[in-house]
Amino acid sequence: MLAWIRRFDLKKAGYVSVLIGIINILVHILVITGIIPYLWVNGGRSESFSAAQSTSFSSILITVISILITVIASQIIPIRFNKFWGIVISVFLIVTLPLSFIGIIFQFLGTIFEKCVMSIVTIVGFCADTRIAFEKRW
Repeated sequence: MLAWIRRFDLKKAGYVSVLIGIINILVHILVITGIIPYLWVNGGRSESFSAAQSTSFSSILITVISILITVIASQIIPIRFNKFWGIVISVFLIVTLPLSFIGIIFQFLGTIFEKCVMSIVTIVGFCADTRIAFEKRW
């Protein structure tokens, strides 16, 4: 299975993952600006617009950090790792994969917008992240 996953190009998976992160940021910016109703995201559980704004700001921050890690891990910006840092990044990425899978499940349990649009975005991101996570870095 790992050999099949590693057949895909690492940098292309990195670019796809960054693109998915940018789409995620754009959706949250549209929520903050009021273009997309705040009841369409976060499973429709936000009680007010200010609560949705707070959640969107947090999501943007987490996504930016995720994009930085992706750019480094997928070698879009080539950085040589010693064995310790290669193992740390690999373990971090592999441990966060179940969280991404849980995110897919929550997308399907959310609003119509999340089911129809964001679930596809999340699944594509999960596939790209899986490729990046299983790269041998040491």
